[in-house]
Amino acid sequence: MADLSLDSLHDLRSGRTPWQQFGALPELDRDHPAHLSCDAVIVGAGITGAFMAERLTRRGLKLVILDRLQPERASTAASTALLLWETDAPLRELEDRLGFDGAAAVFRRTHAAVREIGDLVAALGIDCGLAPRDSLYLAGDRLDPADLREEHALRRAAGLAGALLDPGGVARLGLRAEAALLSPGAAQADPVALASGLMQAAQARGALLLSPLEAVAYDASARGIAVATDRGTQITGKALILATGYDMPPCVPSTAHRLLSTWVVATAPLPPESLWPSGALVWEASDPYLYMRTTDDRRIIAGGADAPIVDAAARDALTARKVGELLNRVAARFRPIEPAQLAYVWSGVFGETRDALPLIGALPGMPGCYAAFGYGGNGITFSAIAAEMIDRLLRGERDPHQAAFALDRAVSGRRAI
Repeated sequence: MADLSLDSLHDLRSGRTPWQQFGALPELDRDHPAHLSCDAVIVGAGITGAFMAERLTRRGLKLVILDRLQPERASTAASTALLLWETDAPLRELEDRLGFDGAAAVFRRTHAAVREIGDLVAALGIDCGLAPRDSLYLAGDRLDPADLREEHALRRAAGLAGALLDPGGVARLGLRAEAALLSPGAAQADPVALASGLMQAAQARGALLLSPLEAVAYDASARGIAVATDRGTQITGKALILATGYDMPPCVPSTAHRLLSTWVVATAPLPPESLWPSGALVWEASDPYLYMRTTDDRRIIAGGADAPIVDAAARDALTARKVGELLNRVAARFRPIEPAQLAYVWSGVFGETRDALPLIGALPGMPGCYAAFGYGGNGITFSAIAAEMIDRLLRGERDPHQAAFALDRAVSGRRAI
């Protein structure tokens, strides 16, 4: 059997998050036979695995889902859940790589995906605070006002609504920038409640969730797949789907990504007048960029200050300095937040790709094996797209973005944003 063990990124996050006011964990299936048979094995029970499980059980597939950690309590709990449809790279940059039609198609697909997430949450009755929001993309050190003007024109040509704001227009929204793009179609949510609701829907349809249980080896052939676990359980099926987040197994042939760390702060509940009135999801055309949102209980969440490290001890040693950096950047864009107003501080491993597109598709040379890594600032949106794409591939159908999102695609250079 081939190695499926994960690297030792066991400390994927540090600190406490607002989402740790967790609801009940999904029910875990602890009593199971030593040998299991299913249609597909999903490795990873975070937000990506949850979208995948809900989608595949919706059409009747029998699933076994494994996670070596508590479901939804690793990177999913560190998410700030800005459900953006814009990729980390602007449309003007994607156009250089994919051509205008290809880049516009990616943006239209991610835009549709956010709407479809909202429709799915409503249909399943998931209580996760999902609410539509505008996104506010502020001029920064990567895109100045002239660049945003070009970006706005490209988005209009792609059929995507939005407004180009001058400093006065940004100020009327309670923020500061030389220019900004205000666009409808984004959303926000509680990521843990969203993942939990999706997983519970899958379990209600018969999916088996096993945790803590680690997949350590696999065998793939034209006859099907076999997965071995660290506790001796053997699982056979028709397909293997890796949804392991920032723990990427060595069998995935990607060179297009890198891991780093990000830091986040969240305030205690504030008076309504202490929030920007629009409630827009705020992010900068900078590298690294600041991102901000509010919550239903009137908190401000701000994150960023990314650094190219993944070691937990090194990440923790930087936390005090990074919190100060975040507060300074919030003050420059909005108004000061005092350290005494902070209720939560956390950090975590974060992934990005050099072309700002996700890694989704079949594992080359491994029949029946697929992977979904929605790296980037709109990872939840990419997770929903991954479920749709892999469902399509399992049916033997093609997906229009197979090549653009392929795990082994060649990407030269580093993304600008």
